Amino acid sequence: MTQSTTSRLVRTLRSTRTRAILSLGMVLGLTSVSTLAYWTDEAQLTTGTIQAGSLDLLILDGRLDGQGGSVTNAAMSATAMIPGESFAFTVPVQRKANTAGFALTATGTAAGTLSPHVQWSVYEGTAGTQTTNANGVRSNTCSGTQLSTNVTLDGTAKPLIPTATPVNLGGTTFSKNLCFRVAMPSTTGNSAQGTTGTATFSLTASQLQ
Repeated sequence: MTQSTTSRLVRTLRSTRTRAILSLGMVLGLTSVSTLAYWTDEAQLTTGTIQAGSLDLLILDGRLDGQGGSVTNAAMSATAMIPGESFAFTVPVQRKANTAGFALTATGTAAGTLSPHVQWSVYEGTAGTQTTNANGVRSNTCSGTQLSTNVTLDGTAKPLIPTATPVNLGGTTFSKNLCFRVAMPSTTGNSAQGTTGTATFSLTASQLQ
């Protein structure tokens, strides 16, 4: 073997060894960035039913079940009213069982030609016993806390319970009495004779916070 042949053989061996080392480096490099697969699992959780509550104002011994509505109370009437007389009426206000507690406000309107000649007052209480004096003048009062005094009603809503009053503070059912008193002042003039009128009261219940 000549020296030239020996040199070429050495260079060939070195080149082969270098390629082998580089190839090993590439394999090692690829191996070093591979990831291991770990087992996984997942689970789902579903809640039970979530239900919204309700707020339900009942008046007159449970009437007006459900949202809104109106009712006429024929017992809230007076006939042949004369100056100096007054009448009082008890109105039960309730919260329907298992509904939200609330605070109450109220406004009143009136229609008819008698409306400017009578005055309304509202109490948190009950009506007393109607009395008649020796001259035949009838009168009545309300017990409890006075919420408004001598309000003359017309076609525009006037506050009769201006400040929200809590009606329920716990328990399954709560009832309180409101007393509405109507009076004709003794100074009422002849123009009121023979006239009639009606009043409408709007009660608003607002959830207690």
